[in-house]
Amino acid sequence: AGDLIRGETYSSVYYYGDDGLRYVFPNEDVYLSWYQTECPASEDEFCDVFGDVIWLSDEAIASIQIGGNVTYKPGIKMLKINSDPTVYAVSRGSVLRPIDSEEVAEELYGERWNENIVDVPDSLFGNYEIGGSIELASQYDPDAEATDAYSIGSDRNLSAYTLVEITDQ
Repeated sequence: AGDLIRGETYSSVYYYGDDGLRYVFPNEDVYLSWYQTECPASEDEFCDVFGDVIWLSDEAIASIQIGGNVTYKPGIKMLKINSDPTVYAVSRGSVLRPIDSEEVAEELYGERWNENIVDVPDSLFGNYEIGGSIELASQYDPDAEATDAYSIGSDRNLSAYTLVEITDQ
C-alpha cells in the first residue's frame, strides 16, 4: 500500500491504496501535485519525476481493480473547469471550495495567485465534491491542507481491505 505502480505496456501510473485498489493519475499535473521532485536547474539535464514507480507485469496490474482517479493534493493548486469561471481551493477528501473574491485568492496564494490555477476538464470535475465557500482567508489554510493530506490514502481516507472467504461449510 502506498506504492506507485505501472504496467509494462501502458504508461499510466497508479497509486496502490490501502484498500487494495489502484487509483489512476489522470495526468502528470495531478501526479506532480503529490510527488514534486527537485529537478536540476539546468534544462539540459534529465529529471526523472517518476523515479519511485514500481513496474509490474501487465497481468499483475490487470488483477488489481481500479478504485477511481487521484485528485489534486489539497492546498497546492486552485482549480476551475472550462465551462465555469468559479475558482476553487482544494480541501481534504477531494472537496472543492469556491473562493469568493480575487482579494481572498491573493491572501491565500499570494500576489501571483492567478498563476496557480489549473483548468480541469469537465469530465474530471465529477471526481470532486463542492464544499462551502471561502469568504475570508481565515477560513482556509493552504499549507495546513497540504500537510494534513500527507498521502493519497490519508486524503481519501482509505483503510485496509478485509478478505472475506465464502465456503460450502
